[in-house]
Amino acid sequence: MMKIAYENELRNLQSWINNVNMGLASVGTVTTDLASANNTCYQINTIAEEIVKEYPFYARALKNISTNLFKSSAYGTVTVNNAAFGELYIIIGHIVEEPVDVAVWHEIHPHIVAISQELFCDGYYDSAAEKAIKEVETRLRELFQLLKPGVTVPTKVGDIIGALLTENGAYHFADLSTASGKDYRRGIQSIFEGTFAAYRNPSAHENLSCTKREAMEQIMLASQLMYVLDK
Repeated sequence: MMKIAYENELRNLQSWINNVNMGLASVGTVTTDLASANNTCYQINTIAEEIVKEYPFYARALKNISTNLFKSSAYGTVTVNNAAFGELYIIIGHIVEEPVDVAVWHEIHPHIVAISQELFCDGYYDSAAEKAIKEVETRLRELFQLLKPGVTVPTKVGDIIGALLTENGAYHFADLSTASGKDYRRGIQSIFEGTFAAYRNPSAHENLSCTKREAMEQIMLASQLMYVLDK
């Protein structure tokens, strides 16, 4: 099963929330010890740090909640602040249903999702990016076989791009009767050529490393190219 970076904190916090919710429903007030309260706040803050780019409002709200969630009470215990807990319940419920590492994939081409999502969310950014670009190449080869039956598929992907995406290519995806259509076709051809020159060809000779951001950029680019090939 695919995991996200803050999986343990999220699941542990969700379990704590469920237990507190049952306690509030039965007695109306929930107390805990200081060590448990500190651990809960640690989990909240860890999640807040992980989601700050994708969910900035939630990140700020969680920081505030961790400050206000517990109130000191008698005999060395602390009491759960019901108002802050209610906010936490809603926010964590949403994040559990749609973690930030997963939410972005709704916008990615299904073929790229199938090949790269699990690798990316498990932290294998290099492999996720490389496989996304390779998936585009696979689709180009499939289109070549479909549109030029009986013709041997070229070994070099650049030759496939030339056969399919040039002005007289076999794959028609733009209206060449207009200036904008001609510009679009030429631009798309350049994007395909640049993508493979930058990412696919070098990876055939050595293992390329990339950051999380760089991997997602390549995956989004591969997704865009796949949608072009869907036309």
